[in-house]
Amino acid sequence: MPAAVEFQSVSRHFGPVKAVDGVDLTIAEGAFFAMLGPSGSGKTTCLRLISGFEKPTAGAIRIFGQDVSDVPPNRRNVNTVFQDYALFPHMNVRDNVAYGLMVRGVGRRARYDKAEEMLSLVKLPGYGERKPGQLSGGQRQRVALARALVNEPRVLLLDEPLGALDLKLREAMQDELKALQQRLRITFVFVTHDQHEALSMADSLAVFNEGRIAQIGTPEDIYARPRTRFVADFVGSSNVLPPEVTRALGGPRQWASLRPEALRLADGAGTARLSGTVTALRYLGAANRVTIAAHGVDIAALIPAGQPLPEPGGTAAFTFAPGALHVMEGA
Repeated sequence: MPAAVEFQSVSRHFGPVKAVDGVDLTIAEGAFFAMLGPSGSGKTTCLRLISGFEKPTAGAIRIFGQDVSDVPPNRRNVNTVFQDYALFPHMNVRDNVAYGLMVRGVGRRARYDKAEEMLSLVKLPGYGERKPGQLSGGQRQRVALARALVNEPRVLLLDEPLGALDLKLREAMQDELKALQQRLRITFVFVTHDQHEALSMADSLAVFNEGRIAQIGTPEDIYARPRTRFVADFVGSSNVLPPEVTRALGGPRQWASLRPEALRLADGAGTARLSGTVTALRYLGAANRVTIAAHGVDIAALIPAGQPLPEPGGTAAFTFAPGALHVMEGA
């Protein structure tokens, strides 16, 4: 069974700028795959390479085994959902969803029936007569999703589709997107700079930096076992410890990652492995973030709400499981 999407040493250069630089990537059929990284890291360019809106400078791109490097966008069995939705404001919702079928020459009755089916799928039955301007942001996002799905693509590309939504709606849509992908079992390729979106929805993800993949794996692997300082610092909140501090905490003289939630305030029953002066306290709702100065660096810990807190300027001692100190491969 060929992979849904495969990059073989793919590069995309814009003059001297290497937007994508020698990327090798395999996305399995039926996966919910996320491309995560900061602005300018190459993730969106990779999505455009899959869709056909960009052509590779070097390398090959395969979709279900077919080399599509020179295949135009309208001949690839993929569709894209954009961050700004790109709905036609003069068309009603039904015509927006059915537009791709109209372009393909599907008859009016058949395309409208299919459009209504897609609107029901995204929980918007009965909205066909409304105009996009009469919808909320979340509803417009659903319409854009229905329009992308109506042509039954084998790969659905999502370019930061939740970026314009407020936090509560974004979290609700994350659950809906994940449930929809599991129901349809088609390949979703999701681009985001939001680590929480990637970790909560994806089966696997690639972390991009400066046009290359810094690490690829499951959300659990990447969060708990980052390979580099960049991945540890970008994915979640981590204490990135220099070699001399790692050594002082009982590890080898290498860079290491220690997640704040792994630290526990030491009590009389345990031996403290880390202590320092409290330099900051931040209330975060479900937890408090305590920062201490120790071994010449600032180290943060998350203390669940309701537990006693150390005083600012005082000394705090912490313990952590040996496996929580994760030694990284490179700088």
